[in-house]
Amino acid sequence: MPDNWGKRWKDYTGSAWYKYEWDYTCPKNTAPLSISIDYFNMAGAVYLNNELLWKDHSLVEPISRSWNKPQLWNIPQSALHQGKNTLLIRIVGFATQSSGLGEIHLGESTKISKYYEYRIWQHRTLHFINLLFTATLGLIGLFIWLFRRSDSTFGWFALASFTWTIFLSNLLITETPLHLNVWTIAKINVMTVLIYSTSLSLFCWRFAQKRFPRVEKFYTWLIICSAIFIIFIPNSQLGFALSFVFFSGAIIFFLNALSYPFIIFGSKEIEQYLLAFCLMIYLWVGLYDLYLFLVKPKVVFFLTPYAAPVTALFIAITLAMRLAKNVKKIDNFSKTQAIKIIEVSEELSHSLNTQHQLELQNSRLQERIQLSHDLHDSLGGSLVRSMIIVDQSKQQLSNQQFLSILKLLRNDLRQVIDSGSSMGNKTPETPQIWLAPLRHRFIQIFDELDIDSKWNFPKKWINRPSALQCLTLSRVLEEALTNVMKHSKATEISVTLHYLELHQLELIIQDNGVGFDVQATELMGLSVGMQSMKIRMGRIGGQLEIQSSFGKTTLKASIASQFLS
Repeated sequence: MPDNWGKRWKDYTGSAWYKYEWDYTCPKNTAPLSISIDYFNMAGAVYLNNELLWKDHSLVEPISRSWNKPQLWNIPQSALHQGKNTLLIRIVGFATQSSGLGEIHLGESTKISKYYEYRIWQHRTLHFINLLFTATLGLIGLFIWLFRRSDSTFGWFALASFTWTIFLSNLLITETPLHLNVWTIAKINVMTVLIYSTSLSLFCWRFAQKRFPRVEKFYTWLIICSAIFIIFIPNSQLGFALSFVFFSGAIIFFLNALSYPFIIFGSKEIEQYLLAFCLMIYLWVGLYDLYLFLVKPKVVFFLTPYAAPVTALFIAITLAMRLAKNVKKIDNFSKTQAIKIIEVSEELSHSLNTQHQLELQNSRLQERIQLSHDLHDSLGGSLVRSMIIVDQSKQQLSNQQFLSILKLLRNDLRQVIDSGSSMGNKTPETPQIWLAPLRHRFIQIFDELDIDSKWNFPKKWINRPSALQCLTLSRVLEEALTNVMKHSKATEISVTLHYLELHQLELIIQDNGVGFDVQATELMGLSVGMQSMKIRMGRIGGQLEIQSSFGKTTLKASIASQFLS
């Protein structure tokens, strides 16, 4: 003992019986006896002198798992025979699972109990402590990664910890979880070994701030292909598949431990060398236990249960050092940022002052431009009209007539000044009231120039325009009529104000003059008045459209309904 029947009955799954006999010739007052068996792989039952002493909860699928659970029985003298005694042990095992029976120890209860407690410590307690330690570190790493997704170091550490926790849980469970069969649990177990080795390697590389894209891609495909391989392979060939996946994980683990000191060579960070030290401990312990498992199966003192908590503690210290260094960097960064914020605030304050001065200058410039447009459109138009009256007069103007022209220019100038704050003005009550002054002024001039004019406008507003929009349309109308008198040589003029569909307000000025090339005039920038009209319409959300040919020139100024009050 221990016995692994896979070496004599390859690929055998079923039951096997072990018979253990001894002679008992002791008086009644001797110390009681105890029997301890290291493990039953996978499950079993024990009979003493043809009487059932103990059995697992289930000897069929889902089968109990006593493969890592030592057992102890205290034997009363009444159950023993003077002379020959027989211990029959039934084992239910599975191929590829090293099925068989552990060592049997029979002797005085005191000695056997001490041995049993030692085996429980080694096979159960140490693994349980390691499981708790590893799971706790995994949770810490997971939460750190969740709050710092940009750094995947702790994410890979959490994955390695959780897969190792699953592997340790397989050593401790005594009943099959979720009614899984032995083959499924074996597949999950070897896959956790492979995923643990790869995720541990990625954690080490990220800890050293290194990336190996080709190797990482190879590991990813290895995991995917291995999972597909062991899922679909028949149970008759499962032994080879499980061995392949397990030793693939072991090779990756050993290669990572061997290569990591070379990866961090020349680094100035102490925690990286501590991690390399932990990996070397893992390496030597793993090689030693693998040698005992393969070459000397009767040796029961494995180092992994003892080394795992110690190395986990070293890794925890290493991660704590990294966290402390990161926190220190954050503190230094915060101080640096505070200084930079003060500097940037001063620069921003200076920039805002400069921007304010530029905005004031731009505002003054815009006011000057606005005043220039108003003077051109209003007072300039009045000057042109006055010049036309003087020029076309058939008799010399009297002083009273000339004084009337000057008063009209003065009123236009006052109107320009008063309209500078059009926000305080009110919209005329009706279109007739709005157009009356312009109509009166231009009709007098048109009559002297023998120009026939027609004025069409609605009796009331449908959508009332704002005061600024009325003023803008007035300026556009003045400029358009002035241009007609100066350049068109027209004999007929029509002015139409009406609403289109959706209550769009439209002003149309049309004449039968000689026309002009609109596109050429715009490209050459010859018409200040045309540019001024377009700029004014753009400010109130309107559009200006000009079409001209010989005998017909049309100007349309329109304001969409959404811009009307």
